[in-house]
Amino acid sequence: MTNFNIINGDCFELIKQQPDNSVDLVVTSPPYSDIVNYGKSVSTKKPDDYVDWILPLFKEIHRVLKPSGSFILNINDKCENGYRSTYIYDLISRNNRETDLKLYDTYIWHKKNGIPNGQVKRFRNTTEFIFHFCKDKSQMKFYMDRALQEPAESYKLRFENDTPLGQGKVIDGKRIKIRKTNKQVDKDGLSVDEFVERTVPHLVRPDNVFRFATAGAAKDNHIKHPAPFNKELPSYYINLLTDEGDIVLDPFSGIATTGMSCLELNRFYIGYELNETYHDFSIKRLEGLI
Repeated sequence: MTNFNIINGDCFELIKQQPDNSVDLVVTSPPYSDIVNYGKSVSTKKPDDYVDWILPLFKEIHRVLKPSGSFILNINDKCENGYRSTYIYDLISRNNRETDLKLYDTYIWHKKNGIPNGQVKRFRNTTEFIFHFCKDKSQMKFYMDRALQEPAESYKLRFENDTPLGQGKVIDGKRIKIRKTNKQVDKDGLSVDEFVERTVPHLVRPDNVFRFATAGAAKDNHIKHPAPFNKELPSYYINLLTDEGDIVLDPFSGIATTGMSCLELNRFYIGYELNETYHDFSIKRLEGLI
């Protein structure tokens, strides 16, 4: 028995066949507004039409998500006629008014090896948006312990400087009172160095800027999909927001990068893909034939 199911067809229709409350996580990067060509069978939308086009899918995603589930959306805006388009902000605003999906958080993807771009009057753009939606934050799966990381050296150095009497330091969101007299910490009689060693956490929460490589670093995009993301991105959120055996859906499956992450992390993958070439390639990819 395989632990994936990739279906060739229109995700707006296919998702209607998915039972209510049956998916643990949706991770997807839909076609951005008329930026790249995904094949003759896949039409792209102008910014003015984009929200009307995709919002029905958001409503279906809310229906199929379990109460503990999340929806991770990777998307980016564009410049049009010399100005930055606002269609993404329209999408988020209308989602909040017209669906029951809740915007839980916003993350930034800093593309470590982004393609050089920009103009004389415009900075290089090496970031994209990642929006996190959920049904119910009180039931939502979120495993912070899996995301903790080593603190930066600058973080540690903040504890090595004297703090005025009676004030404190903020350690990973919690204020710790430190009283120092003659380089001693009054309460425990510890030296400052000893106090720092015992107090500075060995692991801290990450910030909301994620430094994933682009798919240019991937070596298995043999079919040259125009806009795949690096496997590191879906893997991060699958690990953070689901358990082994959970069901992950990508409505715009592409070449099944999310599916590859699911196989490695022991999750069941469902992918919808309209482009038949990408669909067939994805099956071979997940079967290890490519």
